[in-house]
Amino acid sequence: MTLRYTAALVLLLCVSVFGIAGTINQFAIVDAVNAKLPLADQFDALGWWPGKTLRLHKQYRRLYPNGNLLRRQRILTAAMLFCILVTASLVGFGALFTVWFGVGVAFLLWFIYFRKSVSR
Repeated sequence: MTLRYTAALVLLLCVSVFGIAGTINQFAIVDAVNAKLPLADQFDALGWWPGKTLRLHKQYRRLYPNGNLLRRQRILTAAMLFCILVTASLVGFGALFTVWFGVGVAFLLWFIYFRKSVSR
């Protein structure tokens, strides 16, 4: 029992490390995009919501078609959410809750990082 909780604690620490690394990477994406945009179109560093994030990713893909920062962001986010799922199963959340949460996380990752943006 103690080994399980120790592993869960280590995984929660990994979640925070991946979260901080993802935040630093997000700021690097903002800096890279802002370097090539006019002052009026630049992104503010504060106040993020899904629509603003999707616009940032679209601009990044347009300005840096071979850029690696979005791929790194995907990997960090997926690793963080995987650690959360494993922690939930180690702590004793039910299998149904863990599967439901995992499906929701997979859909969220697909929607933000993997789907092709539709041009209007």
